[in-house]
Order: sequence, then structure tokens, then C-alpha cells
Amino acid sequence: MAVQMCNPAIVWEGLSTDAKPTPAATLPIEIGSMFYETDTFYHYMWNGVAWVGPVMWLGFIQPFDEYFNGY
Repeated sequence: MAVQMCNPAIVWEGLSTDAKPTPAATLPIEIGSMFYETDTFYHYMWNGVAWVGPVMWLGFIQPFDEYFNGY
């Protein structure tokens, strides 16, 4: 695997039961974009093919409620 810069271009937000956006259904999604589930506090990252995760965000292992903790 080559090293690549992961810079979240867009942060999407919704419930875990919501359909996550896809390039075919929404605006183009850049690799590294994040999806935040507001009910589970999980973050997922778009790898160019699918949403993967949950992933670490802000150095904390999920679940982590950044809104509750003021981050």
C-alpha cells in the first residue's frame, strides 16, 4: 500500500439507520471523507469504494461523543 494523505474533504452526518451517501446518489465523495453517526457516535471513512469503519477520530477509540465532550 502506498502512503496517501487522508484529508477529510467533507464530513457527513446522520443516524446509523440512514443510508450513507454514495457518489452515484450525491455529490462526488472524496477519499478520506467522513460519516458521523449521531446516535452511535461512530465515524466511518470513504476509501473510494465503500464506507469503512468505525475508525479512530481525534485519537480516541470509538464510540466517542465529541459534541458531548466539547470537541
